Amino acid sequence: MNLFNGLILIVISIIIGGLTILFVKRLVKLSSKTVFIGLAGVIIGLIIGALLSFPLSRIPGYYGDWLPIIILVIAVFASVFLMLHEKNVIIESLSFIGHAVSLVKPSAHLATSNEILVDTSVLIDGRFIDIVKSGFIHGKVVVPKFVLEELQLIADKGDKLKRERGRKGLETLDTLKNKFKIKVEVTEENVENLKNVDAKLVDIAKKRGASIMTIDYNLNKVAKIHGVKVLNINELSNAVRPVFIPGDEIKIKLVQGGKEKGQGVGYLSDGTMIVVEGGDKMIGKEVDAEVTRTFQTIAGKMIFAQPINGKEQITRNNKQKNK
Repeated sequence: MNLFNGLILIVISIIIGGLTILFVKRLVKLSSKTVFIGLAGVIIGLIIGALLSFPLSRIPGYYGDWLPIIILVIAVFASVFLMLHEKNVIIESLSFIGHAVSLVKPSAHLATSNEILVDTSVLIDGRFIDIVKSGFIHGKVVVPKFVLEELQLIADKGDKLKRERGRKGLETLDTLKNKFKIKVEVTEENVENLKNVDAKLVDIAKKRGASIMTIDYNLNKVAKIHGVKVLNINELSNAVRPVFIPGDEIKIKLVQGGKEKGQGVGYLSDGTMIVVEGGDKMIGKEVDAEVTRTFQTIAGKMIFAQPINGKEQITRNNKQKNK
């Protein structure tokens, strides 16, 4: 009899072992989200089964012994089945909640480190090196490998202008690493499920708690929506531009003619355009001029001026035109 019982135990053990192996193999093939949802179903089923089993266990006799166990098993299986059946709805709901939290508390993604991610536009822009020289950049400059690859593609373009811009970006990176005392990291970090470079930069910045430096308008907006701190070179440049008002005197070298007859055009070091009335005969020369008016355009600020020496003559000419 003991031998028979032993054989039964061995057979039961083999069956349970086989079922366990099959279950584990199926479990390995499932995604992590499915496994976690299934485990959540088991926990919920155990809680519901325990609540239902407690009053049933008070039934005297045979039913009081087995009904609680049966109810517990049914509750677990039913809960797991329902959770897995509505898996997509649960995942979407959790994603929505996570997105809502990120919108309510955008500060969770604000820069928490001294790392600055740079995009292609910054490396190509010559002002970046000047900003580094001035000592305004603190911490580590991080260049994702996909940004470096984008620069290499631009540098290999057939178009001469694009090729020069790409090479300028590579030279900027080389200068940063070898000439300045600033740490530069070229990271292999990538976001495989995203194809857009801007989206990848924002995602990596959020994970690392880093800032993003750019001059790209769209990246600037997207990063701010996601609560990522943005260092925009254009905004910095506009903030430090000298403010001119009518009556101020400036010294400017005229390099070309203007759109209107009699105008000469020059540029300040920050790119601001100076239009000098009556300056067409002084192109190639540095002149002293007095500011008459300023205009803010989409492209930037335009300043109109008159040569100080020829101011009286221009005034007389304008009066004659008005007559």
